[in-house]
Amino acid sequence: MNTGNNVYYPLQEGFEWTYQLKDGTIYSNKVLGNNPQNQNEYFMINSMMKKKQIVRKSGEGYYTDNYEAGTLHLFLKDNLTLHEEWEIKFKANGFDNILTMKVKEKGISKEVNKVIYHNVIQIEADSKMLVNGNLMSLNFFTQYYYALGIGLILTTSSMGDSHTLISFSGEKP
Repeated sequence: MNTGNNVYYPLQEGFEWTYQLKDGTIYSNKVLGNNPQNQNEYFMINSMMKKKQIVRKSGEGYYTDNYEAGTLHLFLKDNLTLHEEWEIKFKANGFDNILTMKVKEKGISKEVNKVIYHNVIQIEADSKMLVNGNLMSLNFFTQYYYALGIGLILTTSSMGDSHTLISFSGEKP
């Protein structure tokens, strides 16, 4: 099932999440439709980047080519456990990059823009880069908060950035 109360990233044509950056900029992510050859693969567009990306639901996992065009990477699962870890390896600007993803909190409530979301999971990404054969931590951490039945509600970083959900149009739990 790609929508409903038991998924962290509901996917259906027309679903749209609108976010506000810390500086006031507003952007949205919208599901344009699904791939006729794969009903669990969806085309999405980010209004700031203006490029299509793929999000595929396979079993409990969500995969995207957002990190590296043409290569799908696991970014989220509906059945994550507390402290679970995985890596996203991708190339960007000619460098090999690794995001070490770790579930920091699960089943919490989180207030975002005066709305309290329940059944939230927090995943933290630790950014690393491979330079001259050496893996270097960039000391840059990103926190992603997903609410069941809604999707991504908040993104924060160790640099003080924030992307807060201001609206979601789709099925609501």
